[in-house]
Amino acid sequence: MSVSELKKNSTVILLWCWVALLSSSLAQNPPLMPTLAGDSLAGTKVVLPDAAAGKVAVLIFGFTHASKVPTGAWADKIRADFGTRPSFEIYQLPVLEDVPRFVRGMVTSGIRKGVPENVRDHFIPILHGEADLKKLVSYKEQDDAYIVILGRTGTIVQKTHGVLNDANYAPVKSQIESLLKEK
Repeated sequence: MSVSELKKNSTVILLWCWVALLSSSLAQNPPLMPTLAGDSLAGTKVVLPDAAAGKVAVLIFGFTHASKVPTGAWADKIRADFGTRPSFEIYQLPVLEDVPRFVRGMVTSGIRKGVPENVRDHFIPILHGEADLKKLVSYKEQDDAYIVILGRTGTIVQKTHGVLNDANYAPVKSQIESLLKEK
């Protein structure tokens, strides 16, 4: 083997070691969910991830009116599968920062009318920080539902987006089940 081949192989090996070290570091120190605050449709102040401390939580973000359908489908499915578990929380978070201030009250009122009373305390319109939230969820498609799964310590364990179907739901369900088994 020539000297140039050895250098090339050494560079590749060092690069792979760096990638492995970085991956290991991220796996050991998953990112914390940034603080989000808002008033629920039930009228209570909610601060996430604090409100879900000690529990597994799913946050479902929607950024457009059209995202109501996929976010609702995800929420209904996840709530049906896990909603009765005492160590589980689900929050729906429509992001309304782009809605003009003078109509936000009407929009929020319209949303409230369409949300059953028993889930209003976990339905929190978000009025600030849209750009940061889009970065957080790796925003791509405006009308998608964006799902963030939090571990019991408020760390982000998994993120996904899209419409609800069996292929998209299977890894989310598996992750939630795995987290709920942990103590």
